[in-house]
Amino acid sequence: MADSLVHDVPEKKYDVSPLELFFDLVFAFALSQLSQHLFTHLSWRGATETLVMLLAVFAVWFTTSWSATLVRVDQSRTRWLVLAVMLLSLFMNASVTRAFTNSGWAFVLPLLLIQLGRTVWTLLNATTSALREHYLRTLYWLIGTSPLWLAGAAGFPF
Repeated sequence: MADSLVHDVPEKKYDVSPLELFFDLVFAFALSQLSQHLFTHLSWRGATETLVMLLAVFAVWFTTSWSATLVRVDQSRTRWLVLAVMLLSLFMNASVTRAFTNSGWAFVLPLLLIQLGRTVWTLLNATTSALREHYLRTLYWLIGTSPLWLAGAAGFPF
């Protein structure tokens, strides 16, 4: 049953594309940046900062992977989504080591563009009404939490 939601033809084997492997490599770069941030800021505060960024990076990775699985990556519209997320992720991941300085915007703006844009894209390309309803609720959640990310980038002390 779950397979029929993901793929139009449940008998067809799903092969991982080179684009998906390259997408994963972008996030391997993010992990190296996160470990560099933690190494440089080896304290409880640095660990907390690293955890916040790790959760954000992980959310981008797994939700984009899920969207590319829902709307198969062999379709051109899905490839363009993955490429756009990869480009924005490279900027986001490159700014990890400076995200808790005055350069917080370099991490937060790509993060929000990815999260909101991909959710709208998946909402428009969802294959069932249940998925559309799910992604509409997800969009509401992301819109509601975006001010917290923006406040953090602006340096608002929590």
